[in-house]
Amino acid sequence: MVTENDVNELLTKFTKKEFLDKTVDDTELLDYRSKVIVSHIWIEVLMECIIIKKFKNHEDINEFGFSKKREILFGLGIINEDMNHELKILNKIRAEFAHQLYPLLGKLPNLLKKFKMYPKNKTNKEVDFSDGMAFGMITGVLTRYLVEILWEIQSKDKKK
Repeated sequence: MVTENDVNELLTKFTKKEFLDKTVDDTELLDYRSKVIVSHIWIEVLMECIIIKKFKNHEDINEFGFSKKREILFGLGIINEDMNHELKILNKIRAEFAHQLYPLLGKLPNLLKKFKMYPKNKTNKEVDFSDGMAFGMITGVLTRYLVEILWEIQSKDKKK
């Protein structure tokens, strides 16, 4: 779990670009299962950072799971409807990789197609997790979106 000190340290230690590069570098060369799980962890860490910056009493909130944190951020208008949808799909994909022995043989093609950002010009035969590019692009967009929110909150806090 991320602490308030962790958030303050990362916001002072890194520029927004350096932090974004770090999240991408940490998932770049991993196998598919690891990439999904590590991307999910980074995105959850970003949600925790936002919660810490937005809520004075955040300790109990950060004990919640990914879905509840997403629901809170969406319910308060911190993330928009499209990002909320994409985070739901990401969480379902993470669950497949975390709980299924052979996730690539299961529900993944249909889950991938549910991403609003998934390329709509692909046929059913082309929907394949093994290319990894669509998933990487989608998690990259989600990561950038959350980093932008975090730095926007930090910028507003500095102006106060």
